[in-house]
Amino acid sequence: MPPAASSRARSWTARAARPNFAASWNNRESLMPPDAGRAFLAVLLAALLAACAGTGGATPATGGRGAEMSRQGNANLRLAQSYLQSGKLEYALDRARRGLQTDPDSADLHVVMGMIQERINQPARAGESYARAARLAPGSGHVRNAYAVWLCQQGRHDQAETQFAAAFADPFYGNKHQAYYNAGRCAWLAGRPTVAETHLRKGLDLAPEDAALLLLAAEVEYANGDYLSARAFLQRREAAGASTPELLDLAARIEEAAGDRASADRYRQRLRQQFPDFTPTAPEGARQQ
Repeated sequence: MPPAASSRARSWTARAARPNFAASWNNRESLMPPDAGRAFLAVLLAALLAACAGTGGATPATGGRGAEMSRQGNANLRLAQSYLQSGKLEYALDRARRGLQTDPDSADLHVVMGMIQERINQPARAGESYARAARLAPGSGHVRNAYAVWLCQQGRHDQAETQFAAAFADPFYGNKHQAYYNAGRCAWLAGRPTVAETHLRKGLDLAPEDAALLLLAAEVEYANGDYLSARAFLQRREAAGASTPELLDLAARIEEAAGDRASADRYRQRLRQQFPDFTPTAPEGARQQ
């Protein structure tokens, strides 16, 4: 791909280097997977694990961030998370229920319960769990983020945007760039590219080397017809980590749209060689508009 970084793309990250979050968040890189809900859940679980690790498993009891947990409740929370992460949903549900018996006001336990309920196809109950968590810990960024994602999955985009805004307002939310990614992806799936771009720009201000943010930013710019900006974000994404089929497919489409057929063909060749089972978004040689 020839160098052509746009000034707008560069301005998003014209600041000192920050930690690279890409390695731990590559599971977010599928732009529009068939099971978007499962992808969101993977992100939320990782975020919740990180949030609990930072507080020893107990949510601080100040600033509207929820009640402090008992030792027994904390143990059940961690077991529920572990079982959920490994797909042992029956055990996860049992531990979440036990945790809520001793700690009914734990926002984190209600969030984990919501995740489990989504996985066992109980979306309405999941929504109730997320909503209760948000009431218990209105100042918690990761709790508001979880509720926002559920609202987005239900097509309630305006309400999701309100919850995302509350997540952004949490000054102690250490993984805020993840909420910006979720908000950007939600807006993108809702057909709101301008809103998506705003969220992604803010996320990249916090984590300029985040692979998933860069890939989605490239997709949004491509859809907006700004192929030079899209190319610039793809270049940065390529530098941030290993290639994925989505990256190579998007790169080919960007180069085709930008008029560089030779570069597009090179990306398609790499796609065929590295990911032979992947179905490209458009037939080879088709002009992308």
